[in-house]
Order: sequence, then C-alpha cells, then structure tokens
Amino acid sequence: MNEAKFETQLQRFFNLLKKEKKVLIKNQAEKLEELVTQKESYVDVLNNYEGDVTPRMKELIQSIQFQQEENLLLTQQAISYQTVLMDAVKKTMQTSTHTTYSKTQVQSAQRPTTMINTKF
Repeated sequence: MNEAKFETQLQRFFNLLKKEKKVLIKNQAEKLEELVTQKESYVDVLNNYEGDVTPRMKELIQSIQFQQEENLLLTQQAISYQTVLMDAVKKTMQTSTHTTYSKTQVQSAQRPTTMINTKF
C-alpha cells in the first residue's frame, strides 16, 4: 500500500472515530455495535503498513490516539452512569416494600376486619 492510500485509510478511520464519539454522546448503543465492526476492519490495514510515515500521517495518528482516548472516557462514563442508576433502582426496590403514600411515611395500625364482633 502506498503512502497516499494509507493516509486515506487513516483519515477514514479518524472520521469513524468521530462518528463513534457522536454515538456515545447521544447514548445510541444500538449503533455502536456496527461502528465497532467497522473499526475492526481497519486493524489489518493499520498493522500491516510498512511504508514511510509522513508528517501528515503522524498528525493523523496523534489525532486518532486522542480520539480513541476520548471515546474510551465517554464509554467509561456511560458505564459508570448505568452502574449508579442501577444501584439507585436497587436501593429503591429494597426500601419500597416499607413505604406508604401518606405524608408521614408511617403505616397506621388498622384494626383487623372481622365479620363477628369478638370484643366482649
């Protein structure tokens, strides 16, 4: 592969990473799987290049590395948010069996309902 083609591949990969960032920010998990599959297709291209590295390629590589780190942070943030949300739901579910709709949050003691008066 010549330098121009490799540079084009780097630019395409960088554009894909920017698209992935938008998907992560918008929390569109259903689109993320397709993007990861597309990213995988670039692994061989990036690993097998043996030509000279031009200054433009170095710029693109740095941009790609920065974007990958940013996307990783966004992914970790989304996972952290989901964990906090699930913990909050779990905590609410554990305490929800003891709550009422009254303003005082206290269950009033009700007399048992019976058909026959058992008090003498």
